[in-house]
Amino acid sequence: MQRAIVLLVLAAACGLRAPARAEAARPTPSAHKNTAPSLRGPCRTRRGYRALVSPLRPIAGQALRVVVVSERAHPKAQLVRRGPDSQGRTIISSAGGPPFYWIAKIARARSGRYRFTLLDHRGRSLACAHARVRRRKKLDNFVGDAWPVERSWDRSMENLYATWVAVLFDAPAGERPSWTPLHAVLRDPTRNLLYNHLGADEDGPRANKAVVATPDCADLPYYVRAYFAWKLRLPFGYRKCDRGNSRRPARCGPLQTNEGQVLVGAKSTVAKAFSHFLRRKVSYVHSGSGRTAPQDEQSDLYPVALTRQTLRPGTVYVDPYGHLLIIAKWVPQTASASGAMFAVDGHPDLSVGRKRFWKGAFLFSANTRGGAGGFKVFRPLALRDGAVVALTNEELRRSRDFPRVSSQQYSAGDDGFYERMDRVINPRPLSAPDAYRERLKAYYELILERVDSVAAGESYMKDVAYKVVAMPNGPHIFETRGPWEDYSTPARDLRLLIATDEVLGFPSRVIKHPDRFAHSPDSSPLQLKQQLEQLYRHFAETHEIRYIKSDGTEQRLRVIDVVARRKALEMAYNPNDCVEIRWGASGKELASCKRHAPTDQRALMKRFRPWFATRNRPPIR
Repeated sequence: MQRAIVLLVLAAACGLRAPARAEAARPTPSAHKNTAPSLRGPCRTRRGYRALVSPLRPIAGQALRVVVVSERAHPKAQLVRRGPDSQGRTIISSAGGPPFYWIAKIARARSGRYRFTLLDHRGRSLACAHARVRRRKKLDNFVGDAWPVERSWDRSMENLYATWVAVLFDAPAGERPSWTPLHAVLRDPTRNLLYNHLGADEDGPRANKAVVATPDCADLPYYVRAYFAWKLRLPFGYRKCDRGNSRRPARCGPLQTNEGQVLVGAKSTVAKAFSHFLRRKVSYVHSGSGRTAPQDEQSDLYPVALTRQTLRPGTVYVDPYGHLLIIAKWVPQTASASGAMFAVDGHPDLSVGRKRFWKGAFLFSANTRGGAGGFKVFRPLALRDGAVVALTNEELRRSRDFPRVSSQQYSAGDDGFYERMDRVINPRPLSAPDAYRERLKAYYELILERVDSVAAGESYMKDVAYKVVAMPNGPHIFETRGPWEDYSTPARDLRLLIATDEVLGFPSRVIKHPDRFAHSPDSSPLQLKQQLEQLYRHFAETHEIRYIKSDGTEQRLRVIDVVARRKALEMAYNPNDCVEIRWGASGKELASCKRHAPTDQRALMKRFRPWFATRNRPPIR
């Protein structure tokens, strides 16, 4: 039976404020005694807060979920309820922001009226919402346009969007979550706070009637944004853009919106109509869509300042070389542990994975001549006089709901960008060993990610009886369509090579810039460098990966072995080569190899090798 979801969403409607420290909220049994709200009397929400009930028509017997979101932290606040199943405290957990949120649920709701109230530590009501649970489901009443636009984006909706993204892709910092494809996580009612929000079984439980969402690399942020807007009757838009070149940024055409494009026919459903919209319309966006000029108003995304208040879940990261990611999780710095920021990204094999922010995984260029990358947010859309319009830069400057357009990211050069992000993630400087440990963990995650990608290519080649995959020419090896895009790894390998340089060069950079780290004044620069080099050797010798060779046997490689093969990895991205070549094997390890890329392809790879050797990806002109 589908679940009924109730979301109580609180979001300040004006100005960004520095967040208080996020803490877990676990009330004692005596907390807020006799403060359960009455079903009678006014149900008020304080200024700057907003309540939303989902699904549109809750049904008895289904689970009831409550989510509370706020710009401010309320460490001791809790949700209380009153309804047909008596009263009680329902808080389960809280998480930090901004926005901050709390989640609670009732396993099986009863028919009747519920009232939910968020109370602060003094028992004062911060927000209130009603939910009427019916005995049985009413027939779906969607007619005509399956996606009517009923409201505009504002701060409260952006906060809800950030919370929805954070919960959807949440996982402990030490895990490597992955979903294939995107709709695998959308169909999970334990993660998707808008599961079957429309009451049309649009997310399940029957897969053949649920939304189909299969984005790859560049269109993942658009699919995620479109899904949320569709559920809450918000406007969604995109533009058709070219890819730009080394001399100018990408340029985009007029705004295309959901208005009048998603129609429910006699033999269709809202889920099928929305899936069709994603497949036929949204899937045509590409990596160039994010590489517009910083101040370009004809854009889907615009750059923002690098602050914790601005870089919320849902914010997009635009890799200037053709990759888009979505911020999904922040781990705050503590007295004993480093902070972290995680983002999810789509891959050509349609999987969605997660990686932490660091220089080796988030490539950046302060040069915006060929288009601006970096952190960007979706340009807000508003409903005015019956038409959907995008806010201008001047309107964003005057708005108290949305961040302003900012070129701050590009003003201090490449190194300045990463230094600024280090301070955002860890407001207190880390010691050099702690900072190095974080980089080594992130580097290992990149190698593990490549294991999955190479294995996917091997599986595909086996399925097609090792039919040769056509190889594009020139810079198009990094951006194309078809099996080469899905199963080759030139862009991934280039990022891994850059990450290898970052890891190996870190001890020397610490000695060159000691002021960027917290360290003991008793340690000499030479002692510190030796300590870091020892830390690297221990990590690289004790962490390993495994891959299956052509003869079916397992091969183990330590991280230090992968690093030693970095020259071979400059020509290891072709899926037509055996898996041993793709891991830079030689000698006995290579003896089981039975498959090689065609001679003409190997010749092209030799010609392109300088791009990888110099870590300099060419632009697509």
